[in-house]
Amino acid sequence: MLVFKNIDNLNVLINKYKKITSTISLIRILMLLVLVVEFILLLSLKEYLTYGIALAITLVIFILLIIFTNKFYNIYDNLLDKDKCYKNHNLRRELKLNSFNDLGEDFKNKEDYKISDLDIFGRNSLYQYITVAKTKKGRELLARQLTKPKEMPSSFKDMVNSFANDEESINIEASLYHFKNNKKVNYDELLSVSENKIKFNPLFILPLLSFIGMIVYIVLIFTLGLNPYFLFVFAITNLFLSKIFLSNDIFKLDGGMYQETVKAYLYVDDVIINSKLDQNRFNELKDSIKEEVSYLKKLNKIYGLFNLKKNSIIDIILNTLFVSDIFLIVYYNINTKSVSKIKNTFDNIAEIELALSLANIGIDNEIYSIPEDGDIIDVECMYHPLVKNCVANDIKFDHGIVLTGSNMSGKTTFMRTLAINETLFNAGGIVCAKKYSAPRLKILTSLRANDMLNEGISTFYAEILRMKEMMKYYKEERCLILVDEIFKGTNTHDRVSASASVIKKLLDSNSIFIISTHDFELAKEDGILNYHFNEKYIDDKITFDYKIKSGASDTTNAIYLLKMADII
Repeated sequence: MLVFKNIDNLNVLINKYKKITSTISLIRILMLLVLVVEFILLLSLKEYLTYGIALAITLVIFILLIIFTNKFYNIYDNLLDKDKCYKNHNLRRELKLNSFNDLGEDFKNKEDYKISDLDIFGRNSLYQYITVAKTKKGRELLARQLTKPKEMPSSFKDMVNSFANDEESINIEASLYHFKNNKKVNYDELLSVSENKIKFNPLFILPLLSFIGMIVYIVLIFTLGLNPYFLFVFAITNLFLSKIFLSNDIFKLDGGMYQETVKAYLYVDDVIINSKLDQNRFNELKDSIKEEVSYLKKLNKIYGLFNLKKNSIIDIILNTLFVSDIFLIVYYNINTKSVSKIKNTFDNIAEIELALSLANIGIDNEIYSIPEDGDIIDVECMYHPLVKNCVANDIKFDHGIVLTGSNMSGKTTFMRTLAINETLFNAGGIVCAKKYSAPRLKILTSLRANDMLNEGISTFYAEILRMKEMMKYYKEERCLILVDEIFKGTNTHDRVSASASVIKKLLDSNSIFIISTHDFELAKEDGILNYHFNEKYIDDKITFDYKIKSGASDTTNAIYLLKMADII
């Protein structure tokens, strides 16, 4: 667990800038009142020269005050983001996740059973627990690594571990709060400006000639005293020709949203470039980001102009007076070539978001480790990050286990714990264990087959569907197969017979599997390992230690639980 050493200093800075911004706000209000008073005196006393000059000076001072003091508000907001970051880590340590609003619900897939079985997405899910990703690409990358992972290089795992052990990572995480409403961003559309150079049309010369004619006429007004009212003809002509010949679909892109997105990337880039964190993969990403910052700034200017144009009043005024669209087209065409050089920044930031999210396992837990590739599953002190006061377990096996034990003794939680840690391992992260060595396994589960009842599917048929899914893969890939209370939806005779057949099939494969059952007959299958969970009775009360033990269970507790509930 990362010890936060900078919180006290952060609180001092927050209080300092809170006072500064409060003072600036008060000065701004007072100056605004002065402007109002001066304006009233100007109108009432009709001393236009005196109060006009005073009003102009005060207005200039007011504008300069806003320009030069906005940075203090930005600093204060950034400090508050960092404070929120620390508070979220403390909430994560207490497993209080209600204020973590990104549940990853948009990534749910009913056809991937492990997502619901392991609570990958949704409320109180693994995704909700670890994610700090804010960009669309970052969220998508994290969701992919938790469900259909691609193997990450060892340098990436080292970066995750570095983030988990260095408080500097909090600065980078806090900078991600600058991304707002980023789920809506279409990156192909955002970068489409690099592929859509506006072709020169000879008719572009008409609005330009109208503008030149207006400039010439203004000169003639002052030199020859021509009628100034004729300028309105030029103004209307400018606007009319601009709308007919200079309109382009590229200007219809959402300049406001995309400029906000690009600005957020620029801020995060600046934090990353100035970060003191020293790690090989992080430095590679930093250097790549640094190369593209200048191009990102040009993209920001393009969308800033699109955003300005989106304001109809400003657009009309600028095209009426200056035929601004022709200058926008020239500027756009000059800079699109530069924009095309932005290739890696968005993906690099997404990778850093992924690493920061996976690092939360280490930042907010006492026990964790970097997993190692191995031929068998060999774990020590393995626990579930979302189970409060979870009892840690050790296990070492390489093929098949039949897991027996009493109701509520911990069988299902143990299987979920193993699958969650294998998920983190496959994603390229660190794991909730003192030691974790395992092969990379495709995870196939049947832990909540009864959840399909609301779809009109019986428990037994739901189990068949899941088993069919497992049979698709277990020979093609090395899998981790987890089945809870196998074929519980049918009668004892059929269940034992069918389960024994499935176990024999799996034993002939290269997969690793755990099957839990209440049928002790299955524990006698040749080639199977037996483990169990059990209960103890102290003073007529049932207790569980939630520790996995070698061998098959020889106890049951169903009758006892029924007696405790006064049912029998």
